Amino acid sequence: MLVDQCIARFNQVQRKAVPEIRPEALSVLMAHHWPGNIRELENVIERAFVLCGEGPIESKHLPEELTGKAILGTDTVRSAHAVLDTQAILSALEQCGWNRQDAAQKMGIHKTTLFRRIRKLGIALPEKDGRSRRAR
Repeated sequence: MLVDQCIARFNQVQRKAVPEIRPEALSVLMAHHWPGNIRELENVIERAFVLCGEGPIESKHLPEELTGKAILGTDTVRSAHAVLDTQAILSALEQCGWNRQDAAQKMGIHKTTLFRRIRKLGIALPEKDGRSRRAR
């Protein structure tokens, strides 16, 4: 809804007739975390508005940092995957009070898989493991 409102507003302000945002571009926007909140979203839509002319907003009109097109090489893809995997693991661990077994269950993986990924990614864990009431 916010994207549609931005498009309507920019159409009026810039006297353009951008009809819509394509579903794949909308998916890219919805997948982004938006740390800058609505202002950041408005800036991205305004930039896309300038680039798209009079047609619909497509993913090619969105910044590379959102679409991932800046990621090129296999090593870069692997490192991006490692970052995402690390974030997912840390998020699950934090949500589960650092209980590794609960985090593995929350992620839908076996606990040994979680332990292996933690070791492979070099994730530093707190001394407290979430199973006991006091730190080890």
